[in-house]
Amino acid sequence: MKYTALCFLLFPYISSGQKADTTLILKEIVVTGSRTERPISQSPGSIHVVTPVLLRNAPAQTTDDILVMLSGVNTTRSDGLSNMHSNVSIRGLAGDEQGRTLVLFDGIPLNTSDEGSVNWNSIHIDNVQRIEVFKGPGSSLYGNNAMGGVINIISKTPLSPLSINASASYGSLCTWKTSLGFSSRINNQFALFISGYYNETNGFNNIPDSLRTDPDYSIARFMKEGGIYSKILYTPISLFNIEIAYDLYQDKRGEGEKIEAPEGEYRHFNHHRIQTRFHGGKNTFSYQLACYFQRQNYFKLDERITRNTYQRFDVKSDRDDWGSILHVRLNNKHNDLSIGGEFKHGSIDGGDYYVTSPDQVLNRGTMNFVSVFIQDEITFWKKRLWLQLALRYDNAFFHKGSFEAKGENVTDFNTYNGPLPNNRWDNFSPRAALRYNPTQNISTYISYSQGFRASILDDLCRSGWMWVGPKIANPELGPEKINNYEIGGKFRLLPPLSVSPSLYYACGKDFLYYVATGEKLWGKRDIYQRQNISEVEVQGLESDVDYMPFQSLKINLNYSYNHAKIKNFSKNPELNDKILTYAPKHQLKGYILWTGKSMSVMVRGLYKTKQYTTEDNSSSIAGFSVWDMQLSKRFFQNKLYISGEIINLFNNRHMNTKEYRSAGRIANLKLAVNINQD
Repeated sequence: MKYTALCFLLFPYISSGQKADTTLILKEIVVTGSRTERPISQSPGSIHVVTPVLLRNAPAQTTDDILVMLSGVNTTRSDGLSNMHSNVSIRGLAGDEQGRTLVLFDGIPLNTSDEGSVNWNSIHIDNVQRIEVFKGPGSSLYGNNAMGGVINIISKTPLSPLSINASASYGSLCTWKTSLGFSSRINNQFALFISGYYNETNGFNNIPDSLRTDPDYSIARFMKEGGIYSKILYTPISLFNIEIAYDLYQDKRGEGEKIEAPEGEYRHFNHHRIQTRFHGGKNTFSYQLACYFQRQNYFKLDERITRNTYQRFDVKSDRDDWGSILHVRLNNKHNDLSIGGEFKHGSIDGGDYYVTSPDQVLNRGTMNFVSVFIQDEITFWKKRLWLQLALRYDNAFFHKGSFEAKGENVTDFNTYNGPLPNNRWDNFSPRAALRYNPTQNISTYISYSQGFRASILDDLCRSGWMWVGPKIANPELGPEKINNYEIGGKFRLLPPLSVSPSLYYACGKDFLYYVATGEKLWGKRDIYQRQNISEVEVQGLESDVDYMPFQSLKINLNYSYNHAKIKNFSKNPELNDKILTYAPKHQLKGYILWTGKSMSVMVRGLYKTKQYTTEDNSSSIAGFSVWDMQLSKRFFQNKLYISGEIINLFNNRHMNTKEYRSAGRIANLKLAVNINQD
């Protein structure tokens, strides 16, 4: 079938039913850096691609585990599948639950308005075709949350008449993983993709012995999860094509504590996402209109003993995010103009409902975003010089906010009961980038960009308990902003050897931190509140070395240096020059991947230096190194696939997040069957 050239956020590169690759040479076409399909050598910034070859051969249990090998990227998942949220940050800008890195699925934002979070477990590896990671602020094109960078996850698209895939794996901690997928290019107009999966693990006790209490209430963090993903494509004419996708995810996972409840504390998610794209084009004109809806029904059972009194309360919340994105492109030989707009609505309706008392803590709020953007890319000098200019305007409105605390045990929060004041703010995000390719082997760029992050609903309208203690809502919060300056390039020193360095400096203002209000809970506990009071400074460098002596062997070694600190904390000068949390100063990573005709082997390793876990740098986790490997064998013309992987080969029980240790060595054996009709 003839495919229309796409001008938007994604492009289906390779069939979901494609035979296993025996070569590592792929077309380096990306879309995330400019919303238009473009070779990496022409991309106006630092961008990395996780190809289908890497996805298939990398030792990983979840999608975010794949990203651990990239320079400048830091992940904090510490306990494998049993962890619900993993924070993936870029260039030291870690945020609450993912907040400072924008994550897209087929160009649609996944970050919730409530927490800015991304549930990585809901993105099943078997549904992913490739991942593009754009480092540095991307707010000029993508708006909110794109402060550190943008991660665009691109789903599989059926190209074969018929493809059936089934897999099952078993490994450490009694971990079972199963999946079944079906795809079909029915005819020149219709295509269908559907897959389902179920995973479970007994988990492990991730609380170190030194941190356990007497009596000890800590138990293993179990997990049960499953989901269904489906996509329908209808392409009748070049000017009008439709894609409809639906994603369902459900899980239940233990929190690792048990007092009286039979299973102990646990969290439960119902996650629904539907997205529709209308797109087409002809000659120099193309367009895309995307609409999406995402709902999370969240439940958490909490137990605690306070003053020798047992308390249980259930946390319930409905989190909705929906919106639409319009993108129109006009391009010719030397000019590529894009204009568009976006609307997003986010809301939270949640509360803490006490089972052992009539107390209730309720919070509600709504955020609306309206945005317009324009981008122009101009080529000069026989297409050796590219100039990108972009500007985006965002207007955000917080309204319908309220907080209620009812009951004797929460009377100290009653002062803050009632409707919350509305708040509106706007922001312009510019970007300018210049790329120069004097030869086919040399590509350089220089750029300036601005990023911003709106306040999340959890800070705007929710009061309750956080790791610092009791906190109250602050509906007056404004956005965080950052200015980034960068220079870099890619240099092919020899036919098989290339080096990709980048150097950056960023300065941000109005960053959010917890500040003591001066009031007390129970007359003795400081009450905290999020406030825009800090300036930050980030500077660093990254370099990737890629060596491919022949088509079936690739070696990557990358290093990143990142110095991210609080430059000025107006209300707490003692924090000046403190290092940002979960921002390792040095990271050294690499992998070796060999792909033969019927066998593949990958070995990867990483080293991170010390990471601070508190804003005053009084607590930290030590640096650590981890090695992983995967061996796979294909039979019967790639119809049968067997692989074995070992995560944390040398059983380094490191701490990856505050108070939580890793699972140690994890081994898995996987069997997969692929029936593909050409």
